[in-house]
Amino acid sequence: MAPSLLASATAGAIFGSGLFLSGVYSPSIILAQMHFSNYHMLQTFLAASGCSAIAVHLARKNNIAACPPRSQSPLGLFPYDGNIIGGLLLGAGMTLTGACPGTVLVQIATGIRSGYFAFVGGILGGTLYAVVGPTVRRGAVGKQEQEPKTVHLWFGMGEEKLVLAYEVFLVLVLALASLTQRAEYVLFPPIVGGLLIGAGQVASLVLTGNAVGVSTAYEQVGDILKRVVGGGEKKLAYNSIAFAVGIVAGSLVLSRSMLDFRIPGGEAQIAESTAVLGGFVMVLGARIAGGCTSGHGISGMATFSVASITSVVAMFAGGMGLGLFI
Repeated sequence: MAPSLLASATAGAIFGSGLFLSGVYSPSIILAQMHFSNYHMLQTFLAASGCSAIAVHLARKNNIAACPPRSQSPLGLFPYDGNIIGGLLLGAGMTLTGACPGTVLVQIATGIRSGYFAFVGGILGGTLYAVVGPTVRRGAVGKQEQEPKTVHLWFGMGEEKLVLAYEVFLVLVLALASLTQRAEYVLFPPIVGGLLIGAGQVASLVLTGNAVGVSTAYEQVGDILKRVVGGGEKKLAYNSIAFAVGIVAGSLVLSRSMLDFRIPGGEAQIAESTAVLGGFVMVLGARIAGGCTSGHGISGMATFSVASITSVVAMFAGGMGLGLFI
């Protein structure tokens, strides 16, 4: 049964609160990661991924949520083409905006100016995909394997053993990363921030039966706009939009309740035109890849989906690669 809009919004509010408290919504935090000058974002991301892996495993084991691994996002060119191309675009857009599809919503709630323009670009990107995406996907059907593939199936090992190995790996990486400089004005260490984001994943699994993901909301808005202008017969869905609204609401309440609020990492100057372009590229890339930093990074990697891992690697490659030139 589809989750109620209230359940989706509530899960979104808890997830948005985690994003806010972790500080990873800040443009300067994201840009510092893409320019290799600070690793708060990566540490938080990995901690959230580790928490999510445990949550997803337990949700499956106790029949709380199915959480199927994400499959390839084919364009009909080569294996994992949509995941690679879309991931590269997503990462490039993140470097242009200092945001991801989810953190843009927190930026709006906290009054970060560039976030408003990135959101507009994201709506444009989601709308374009809503218009042309079905045609592109239809031409790719049957050209590539659609069955989801996971790391543990690839190597023939049990999921529980892989979860344990992944957690040990993350502990080692985070221990090394903790030696790097801490970002300014963050409320919590990155590991704690990651666990708070992971709490949003738990809430989503329990309340909606689905793992977190944000970029679908932009496509759902595009589907609505497409219907308004008289072009589209696709059944409209609103659950991801409700989740996104919850993100804004949760982070808005928290930010307004703080007397001495400062943007983590300090201010970052991003031109309006750059933010719009980046938001467009970012969301279009996320939809081509079939997910964003939340859908592939926090949720998809928790299922050890090869497609999600490929998308995340491409995302960081695209973002950090562009960061070398701008």
